[in-house]
Amino acid sequence: MEFFKENLDLIRKNDYILYRKLLELDIDNRNYTIIETKNGRYTLKVRDYDGIRETVTFLHSKYNPDREAANFAKMQFSEKSKINIIYGFGLGYHIEKILEILDIDDILYVVDLNLEVFKIALKLNDLRHILSDKRLKFIISDDEKWVAKKIKNLLSDENKFVIYPPSIKTIPNKYSYFKFLMEDWNMKKSVTEKWAELLKDNFEKNKKIVCENIGVLFNSYKNKPIIIVSAGPSLNKNKYLLKKIKGKAFIFSVGSALKPLLKVGVKPDMFCIIDPQPITYKQIEGFEDLDIPLVFLNTASAYTVSKYKGPKYVAVNRSSELEKSEYLIDTGGSVATAVMDMAIKFGGNPIVFIGQDLAFTNGEHHADGNMYGEEEKVKSLPNMRKIRGQNGEILDTTLGLLSFKYWIENKIKDNPHIEFINATEGGAYIEGCKHMKLQEFIDKYIV
Repeated sequence: MEFFKENLDLIRKNDYILYRKLLELDIDNRNYTIIETKNGRYTLKVRDYDGIRETVTFLHSKYNPDREAANFAKMQFSEKSKINIIYGFGLGYHIEKILEILDIDDILYVVDLNLEVFKIALKLNDLRHILSDKRLKFIISDDEKWVAKKIKNLLSDENKFVIYPPSIKTIPNKYSYFKFLMEDWNMKKSVTEKWAELLKDNFEKNKKIVCENIGVLFNSYKNKPIIIVSAGPSLNKNKYLLKKIKGKAFIFSVGSALKPLLKVGVKPDMFCIIDPQPITYKQIEGFEDLDIPLVFLNTASAYTVSKYKGPKYVAVNRSSELEKSEYLIDTGGSVATAVMDMAIKFGGNPIVFIGQDLAFTNGEHHADGNMYGEEEKVKSLPNMRKIRGQNGEILDTTLGLLSFKYWIENKIKDNPHIEFINATEGGAYIEGCKHMKLQEFIDKYIV
């Protein structure tokens, strides 16, 4: 098409390196099918195979990509910033609609790692009016490190970052970690927006509770073993062994592991909840009068926190809500990662994981079955991923669990002075941990 050359010429004027790469690029047509839409435009059917499973994604609506693009732009950019960043050029429809919303002196950075899709867009659509818009800046390249550095330098509270979700599916599999980061960010953004009102309500109610901040215990357990007990399926294998080390190690449980521990006569030294949903009450139902200290995030379920009559500590993960910044914790997105951060700040060494499967070991959700009413065996989920297990096996996991795994591994790297031991005896392989059975840990470390 005649406009393809003119599209390329505009790229050449602004980014000669990108221009040269596009000229030399051969598109693998096995992965892309061009489809004419009902309103006479185009969409792209993208095939993705990660070595385990194949997925198919439509980059835009098969019916009216212009209307879809306008709705996306309106929803995502009703509150715009002077500097805006979006991952995913697609075929350009939503970029055009976003530029119509932005002010004359605003900037829109477009990020993309898939040069094939970008070249297809230049061939299919006359984009000269977009490409000549001085507000539009490209961070489009097959250089993953360069792209990641550019994004990192732009991210701030003032700048707006948005993801065009279908474009995540087009990120080449050789950039698997970058792809994960985009998926993870998009998922967490959705979760935060979903629970925003509930988090605010919990915060207002919980701040009326009179109790100490968990920060008063930081550095109180220097060089003492801390056992982090999560509620993964493998907890059933070794939880009873914790009776042997009571008083010789600090046993720190997530809320969902509390009942499984009490069931076998193990009383943890502390347990934690961070989930904002009232359903967490099931974790303590029938055990509201324990003398075990509860640590609760200040946005955790106010209903559950109010029901528990035992000792309490509050944890805070926003510096704006703290008088003493040194008491800040990093939750990492899950109760287990929050407990890990607190265990580090307590001074624990070694820090030992049990029940930290980070996967559906044997196809199961949690230890001791269905506290929340889920079916005993996990069904295939839309966000299912594959992960390497401790014995080299391939296990099912989710995007969320994979996020926690990466967070834990990065936290281990940040604390080389601490010995981390994975005594889960199942589930995912955690990089940076020594992997051993809990009995072996007891024999070697507990006198």
